[in-house]
Amino acid sequence: MDNSNRPFLKNRAMSELSPLAQPSSSTDMHRNQSYGSIISYVGILRNSLMKSSSSTQALNRCDSMGSLSHRTLLQYLDSDDLVGLKSFLGTRQLQVDDRDENGTTVLMIASGRGASSFVKELIARGADVHAQDLDNWSALQFAAKSGHADIVEILLDNGAEIEHRDMGGWTALMWGSYKGHADVVSLLLQRGADVQAHGNYHLNPLLWASGRGHTEIVKLLVNTGGAKTNVGDKYGTTPLVWACRKGYTEIVDTLLKAGANVDTAGMYSWTPLLVAVTGGHQECVSLLLERKPNVNALDKDGMTALSIACREGLTEIASALIAAGAYLNVQDRAGDTPLINAVKGGYRSVVEILLKRHVDVDIQGKDRKTALYTAVEKGHTTLVKLILQSNPDLELSTKDGDTPLLRAVRNRNLEMVQMLLERKAKVGAADKRGDTCLHVAMRARSKAIVEALLSNPKYSQLLYRSNKAGETPYGIDAMHQKTILGQVFGARRLNANEDSEGMLGYGLYSSALADVLSEPTLTTPITVGLYAKWGSGKSFLLAKLREEMKSFAQQWSEPPIRAPSLFFLVCLHLALLLGTVVGLTTWCYIWGLVTGVSLLVLIYFINYLFKFLDRRYDLEWLYSLNYGISRKLGRLRLILQVAFCHPPGPQSDSQPMPVRFHFAEASGAAPNGDAAVALMLASLFDAIEAHYGSLATGLYRAFRPKPLKTTGGWKWRRMCCVPVVILFELGVLGLIAAAS
Repeated sequence: MDNSNRPFLKNRAMSELSPLAQPSSSTDMHRNQSYGSIISYVGILRNSLMKSSSSTQALNRCDSMGSLSHRTLLQYLDSDDLVGLKSFLGTRQLQVDDRDENGTTVLMIASGRGASSFVKELIARGADVHAQDLDNWSALQFAAKSGHADIVEILLDNGAEIEHRDMGGWTALMWGSYKGHADVVSLLLQRGADVQAHGNYHLNPLLWASGRGHTEIVKLLVNTGGAKTNVGDKYGTTPLVWACRKGYTEIVDTLLKAGANVDTAGMYSWTPLLVAVTGGHQECVSLLLERKPNVNALDKDGMTALSIACREGLTEIASALIAAGAYLNVQDRAGDTPLINAVKGGYRSVVEILLKRHVDVDIQGKDRKTALYTAVEKGHTTLVKLILQSNPDLELSTKDGDTPLLRAVRNRNLEMVQMLLERKAKVGAADKRGDTCLHVAMRARSKAIVEALLSNPKYSQLLYRSNKAGETPYGIDAMHQKTILGQVFGARRLNANEDSEGMLGYGLYSSALADVLSEPTLTTPITVGLYAKWGSGKSFLLAKLREEMKSFAQQWSEPPIRAPSLFFLVCLHLALLLGTVVGLTTWCYIWGLVTGVSLLVLIYFINYLFKFLDRRYDLEWLYSLNYGISRKLGRLRLILQVAFCHPPGPQSDSQPMPVRFHFAEASGAAPNGDAAVALMLASLFDAIEAHYGSLATGLYRAFRPKPLKTTGGWKWRRMCCVPVVILFELGVLGLIAAAS
């Protein structure tokens, strides 16, 4: 708390006991500093009182700036001319209590300045010791505030009211306690001043003395005056809380010995222990812990003393709290634990203490971030190493789907990426957008991280996994002239000692072969036959290779279909069909037209509504719906392409398409060669028909479409130079017209 003369308490629940110094106005010329401990509306009230009072008192004055006699007396006081003052008072018939524009008498000013001889003379000449200025200040308040114990005694001896209160409700004892004048306080207590008197916000002398560090006064109030140590202010904040907040150890000790409650909660749910820890006052914390306080009390933010100590990096205090029984895994309102708070600040010593106590490292805090994720996010490599020794769950994701490995890749921190990979973090984990670590690394063009992620050949299958936007790491890399994959695979050395080897090296062989066959630039279809000699014991490799290649194929999820023209044509045909049915049913073409147009508008309205919801809220069910519709449109487009188009040439430079593997049933293969091949082809055809649909495969077998050129995309099939699709549409329109 500062040492300003007049405290000014804002109406904001007193976030600090310390008042803000507010300088007095220019008209308050006889006070050192402004009035204390009153709320902000008092200034406005004072101005209004001054305006109203000055207008009524102007008739009794010969000068708007104060009477001539008052100014003359003040000049004698300013020049310390006591003899002149006596002579002036003896030869003139005047009012010794004449006032200035603030209602201040010369006695008040002399009391504030400590001019005891002037005070005695003025009182002897009949000055009123009970006179008050416009702020209800008396001469006793002026003397107590300025610390003039001799004048306080003179005024009291002459009948001054010891419990007189100014406009803020402050007595002389409160002013003496606030300003730290121990001799004044001692004198007032001897004269019977009320030690429990309080002003605005229910602040009493003990609260002010404790909060401002006036140790001697606290002892006087407690030991001599018998002040109650557990009486708080308006918000329940006790003297012990204020003393602990500022770290006044001797005052804390005095209050505790006087019976102060260590668990009283005041403003913002502050307890003495909470504020002592917040301020880092270790000696105060030690004194409080000796009294067995509730070490798990929560403040308004749900933080315990241990959480605060961890947040501030107070190692010794954190150790003392843990030894006193503080809970290690309490979450605050944001969800963060003491460990997460310590990790955020990068306090290694605090983290080590918590980990030695076997704190739960997998608790998810704010935004579902764990301590490990927070350490990765903040770039605290040493803390990541410490936390990894406690075997945390590496796959716990945040609200955005980020895992620690994804965050390390986003931060381009190769060291952390390698540490997490050594702990078997999943490279295939995806965020809410469907991005894997390889997506992120490819966009960042981080060759070192890509090489680290692909050091195990098994993870090369992730190169073909698409995100929700249909992007694959392979495709992202292919858009750049200098590809990372070209550099990585050219220099990579497979580690035969990897755990992925398994099964005497056959797992590594299967992954490598599946990776080669998944290369999108290869010309399809590719047929691979694998045979195991009867009795060789190698037949298990066929099943393993099949599962491995299936895994690669699953990563090639088909990207969403972007076909607005096809979607429009489908909607248009549906509208025409429904409009025709309604028109024929009602025998009114207007109703049919209205129905068709309404259906078209409704479909597009719902479509745009779903797009808006998908962009804004990222709903999983909506994504599934869009993906399902996209697949249906994809199958329809394939049917139309087979029926009405020539396929692209084998050397087309189109973008890489998803790779699919179809397997023949080995159990159905005959022992002789030709029959085995025939059965294999038949089973392969069944697998293709199951995947692409019987209609598309049937049309393909019927039309046998062939490319017109070795390069180029899909071309319309024509009849008499007219695209077949136009002839088909004309036929449909003819049927509708005939039906009408």
